[in-house]
Amino acid sequence: NELADKVVKKFTGARANPNVYHVVDEIIKPACLARHVSYAILLNPGGKECCTFVSHAWFESFLKFVEDIRLYYADFETRVFWICFAANPQTWPDDRLQMLLGYTATQSPFAIAMEKCKSMLVVRNTTRNMYSRLWCVTELAVVEAYAKKPVHVIGAMPPHAAESRSNIGRGADCSGPEKDMLLSTIAHAEAHAEMDIEELVAKVISAKSGSVLRPRSTCLCICQ
Repeated sequence: NELADKVVKKFTGARANPNVYHVVDEIIKPACLARHVSYAILLNPGGKECCTFVSHAWFESFLKFVEDIRLYYADFETRVFWICFAANPQTWPDDRLQMLLGYTATQSPFAIAMEKCKSMLVVRNTTRNMYSRLWCVTELAVVEAYAKKPVHVIGAMPPHAAESRSNIGRGADCSGPEKDMLLSTIAHAEAHAEMDIEELVAKVISAKSGSVLRPRSTCLCICQ
């Protein structure tokens, strides 16, 4: 992975294990600044057809994130992933990004990518419960209610994540102006699919790594 190689070279010593925020600020944004395009378009101007939508949280270890995905897919080097920090233009000002995201999450690039991809991959991490981030909760609601794609679950959660129910699900954090839009999208998804997002979040949190959640299923099955 070209980006992972750049991270290893740039972040050394005490900085050798950066999270995604660090990688975006110090590698992706400088690389994309002159053209104001996404990192994915910078590397592939003609675009590529994506196979797997990746749901994750930026406070994770970037290199662990890449390694977890590499170990899960035998075709890692050729499989095309949709990953937000590479797919969205990180140098755009906030107002332009808000226009790109749309008025509901179902109009966003995230939802469009979910519809085009064959599956979602949830990459959990031990740093922080990813479902304390409202965007991650919304992605799970949208893929279950509208995209209806299988959800592969890998990685590990922080200790005691399965027992903790504070500040996750509908109560998750969102510091941006899109909070009301995300909560509205979740509510509409619950009504549309007659589901409870809190139950779905709990199911993914407690799943064994390598499990697959099928759309509208009531149980998780181990991926072959």
